[in-house]
Formats: sequence, C-alpha cells, structure tokens
Amino acid sequence: MTASTKFVLNMISQKDLISAFCHLSSILEDKNQDLINVINQSYANNNWLTSDNYWKSINHWKASLTQDKIQEFISDYPIAPKPQTIGIIMAGNIPMVGFHDLLCVLLMGHTAQVKYSSDDPYVIEYLINCLKSYNPKLNDRIVITERLQSIDAVIATGSNNSFRYFESYFKHLPRLLRKNRKSIAILDGSETEKEYELLAHDILTYFGLGCRNVSLLFIPNGRPIEKILDCIMDYSHLINHNKFANNYTYHKALLLMNSEQHLDTGFLLPKRRRDLLSPLACIHYDYYESIDEIDDFISKNKEDIQCIVGNYSSTDVIPFGKAQYPDLKDFADNKNTLEFLSTLNTN
Repeated sequence: MTASTKFVLNMISQKDLISAFCHLSSILEDKNQDLINVINQSYANNNWLTSDNYWKSINHWKASLTQDKIQEFISDYPIAPKPQTIGIIMAGNIPMVGFHDLLCVLLMGHTAQVKYSSDDPYVIEYLINCLKSYNPKLNDRIVITERLQSIDAVIATGSNNSFRYFESYFKHLPRLLRKNRKSIAILDGSETEKEYELLAHDILTYFGLGCRNVSLLFIPNGRPIEKILDCIMDYSHLINHNKFANNYTYHKALLLMNSEQHLDTGFLLPKRRRDLLSPLACIHYDYYESIDEIDDFISKNKEDIQCIVGNYSSTDVIPFGKAQYPDLKDFADNKNTLEFLSTLNTN
C-alpha cells in the first residue's frame, strides 16, 4: 500500500473538515488553560515567541476560522478524489507560521506529514491534537514526524540556504518552496499621524522577524523621517527584550565602528539605504523623486518582496497596519497553495 492510497478509506468530507477547524476556533480562548500552558512553554523554549505575540496570532486565526471564510477560501478548489501524502516543513520565526499550510493540505483532502520547527513546536502540536480529538478520522490524516518519508509532494518554508537545499533534496517531487522575503512601505506625503502609528505595527509586530514585516521605507523628498519615527515610539518597550536589545546593541556598534551615518531612536536604528533586507532592530529608508524609481525597484526585487504597504497605485497594496493580518487568500510568496495541491496528479 503506497503513501498515496493508504488513507483512501479514511476520507473526510470538506464539511467535516470545516467543522473541525470551526471547533478549533471555538477553543482559542484566553480562558483555555491548556492553550495558555503551551504558549508559555513556547516562550520558555524560544524567547522570541512572547505570550503577547502569540495571542496576536491566535486571535487572528480565531477570527479567520469561520465557516463562511473557510468555505469562501476553498470554493474554487475541489477536494482531492484520492488523498496524497504532503510533507510540510514549517518555519518557526513567528507564531504559527506553518498553520496555513496544514489548513490547505487538509481542506484539499490530502494527508499532512508535518515536520514542525524546533523553534515553535508546542502550540502546533496542541492544535493538531485538538483537531484529532474532535474528529478521530484525522488521526491518520495528520502525522507528526522528525523526517519526511514516503511523501508524494512537499511544501517547505525556510531561509535562502534552506531553499537551495530543499530544491536539491526534493527535486524528484512536486514542491512548493519558500525562502526569505521582506516587505516595503511606500509613503506619498499625505499620511496622517494615525497612519504612521499603524505603519509601526507593520514594521515591528513580532519584533520585525516575519516576511510581512516592513524593512524598507520609501519616503517622498522633503518629507522628514523624524515625524515618522516619533509615531513608532509605542514600540520602545522592545529594548527591554533581551534578544532584541542584543541585536540593537550589536548593529549600533557596527554602524559606529564603520562610521556609517544613521539615526537612533534608542531601540531602532534607521539608516538611509535602498536595500530590502535590513538587519533586526534596524530599518532602511530612502527618498524618492518619482514613482518611476519605486516601479523600477519593485520590478527588480519582486522575487524578494512579500508585501507592499501604503500609498501606491497597485491592487496588491495593503493598507497601513494590516500587513500582519493576512486574509486566508493571502498566500505566502504569492504562491497559491490550494492551486498547487489541487493540480497534483492523483491518478
């Protein structure tokens, strides 16, 4: 019996799968002591995963896992007639970053073989166990493993180095692979103080560790960056986080030793540089004369840009403050996971 066919007898309807995820949403409550315990365990294991940040992610998922939203999400994609075994390699840079892949694989009727990140194992495993408890048919449909084996396809997220490894290791399989990306914000000078405050969330939620975090600001000539920086001071408490503070101190020392001009808010280091990848506790910015400059930058760096935030004439632009609250249809790296899963050979 192959990996592709061994679970045919355990088929679950999309209706039952949606019901399971809606049930999961119902227990994502701050009164759920078991959930509180695994969130605390996550922080003890990885200090980047603070309780506050984890609850931001949990609450967003709670609002997303409704019957209407899930049905709309999958409405154009039929469930697989024969389940295949899909390997999922999860990242652990921000809370629950691999949960969307698990959702997609199950809703498309496949079996998920999950290798979660050692940086963020506890909540994902808890949620998987909750799904299995609600519908025992999922016991065979979600397998947690240390090593992927006998899989028919793979979805993997990691660093650029990991991406190259995955590309080589899984070259014989259908694969959906993701690598490092970051996001940009485009200002046109019409922004309000409130919009600057919302922009701060796009920059610094989850310490800036996510691919949807803004790492580069485009500012029109003549618009002082200091006014923007004044509006992000609500995040000054990040300097009290040991790991973030260490990054701030380290990169500040590098800038000073290299005599590089920069600004300093006391917790964030803005530097004028037209470079998408800014180090942690830093933010890059640059001024522009013409929107053509931005068009050119986006065209040249489209493979490394996750989101575009702010005031830019594109249908893909995200409003200020919304970068960390993606819709279910906001696929990472603009790679449609449902389409990938629905087009796998199931013969």
